Amino acid sequence: MSLKRAIFAYQQAFFFPVNLPIGSRVAQAEQLLATLFAQSAFTRIPEENLQTGLLRVAEWIVEHGGIDGLSRNDLKKMPWFLFEDLGEGMTLANFPSVLPEWLRWFREHPSSGTLSVLLYQALMKSLPPEQLTLLHPVLHESIAGNRHPKWQLWKERCDRFHLLASDGPSRLADRIYQGSLTFEIFCREAGFSGELASGGFVQQALLLLLRRMRSYTDRNAGLKIEQLKALLNGFRDQQGRFLQILPGFKAQLADLLLQPFVDREPEANLKNLVRDFLVKNLGDPRTHPAAWQSVDPKARQVMSLWLSGRPSRVDDKLWMFVEEANKQIAGLEMDFYQLRNESPSVSSNLLQQAMQRLNAIVGVAQFFNLFEVINPCKMIEATLDQIQKKNKTTDSTTMDELFDRLGLLQSAVQDVPGFLFHA
Repeated sequence: MSLKRAIFAYQQAFFFPVNLPIGSRVAQAEQLLATLFAQSAFTRIPEENLQTGLLRVAEWIVEHGGIDGLSRNDLKKMPWFLFEDLGEGMTLANFPSVLPEWLRWFREHPSSGTLSVLLYQALMKSLPPEQLTLLHPVLHESIAGNRHPKWQLWKERCDRFHLLASDGPSRLADRIYQGSLTFEIFCREAGFSGELASGGFVQQALLLLLRRMRSYTDRNAGLKIEQLKALLNGFRDQQGRFLQILPGFKAQLADLLLQPFVDREPEANLKNLVRDFLVKNLGDPRTHPAAWQSVDPKARQVMSLWLSGRPSRVDDKLWMFVEEANKQIAGLEMDFYQLRNESPSVSSNLLQQAMQRLNAIVGVAQFFNLFEVINPCKMIEATLDQIQKKNKTTDSTTMDELFDRLGLLQSAVQDVPGFLFHA
């Protein structure tokens, strides 16, 4: 039987009517079983959750002085139990000899499922160095010895990002600070999605990164404007949204970025960069006070001074413009590609569509007096008008001119004053 026919047969197996006629043998058997269960003292065995299983295994270990005698099923579940809090910060891994004994058992009884949980726990939990020292060699050995493509990929990730090294978080913090890696790329390429992106390994790395960044304005050990911009952009996903990393991380970052300027004024480019990043990701402190509540009052005061004299809702309005302008620019690029590929008799509808896109950008740009945006729009409009009047053709020279001016327009939108961090 082919796979397609087998899947079809499997799907059809669920289409039998639920309430079969009582004359059917299946229905009679079902009724008989229901009657027998109703008359018997049958009770369903309760399913054990993590907490009850943990307490049961902990009682066994305390009573028997170790893991000897635990069932194979319990031993396979031990990665879930070992690092779970029993109260007052105590875990099974803190019990003398429990972790070493279980790791010896795991080496003799390896399984992919148990290895997955153990690796997850090692990266997710904030474990003490002495426990990681025991875990890392076993994990490294087990991952390297597994030829499955999944584990070969994890071996490459562990080697590349030092995930199973005691100084792994420190190395990650250094690479992000120095600009050889962004946080977003690390999460994507190291497989740190979901909870792992805010787990123990990442928490430790970001804590070390924040410590490094305290001197980011220092002339010798600090960061250049482009380096800082790349570092900050690395905390946003591919859609431009700030990654949900750790609770309070954005406030800590805001505090760190503003503290150097409590008693001095930054250079204009640095001031614009820091201000724009924080307005984009935390909002204006005058209109989003809750987001700024955890930031030091002195740092908040710096931000308020930087924003003084600016309309309190200008950030939202300008962002709506930037997002809309970027959509229209993407549409214009597609129109220009069509113009380049059209016959000499260019469709008037296509030219009209491109004109409408330009007018949509210019209309709002005029409201904000964004002449740097309006000027390239006018240049593009003039060229399109000449094409429409048959004064120009869509030859390579004309199209190169249009694409060059479109690039100028895109740069102008990206450099809208006060909004370097566009979506």
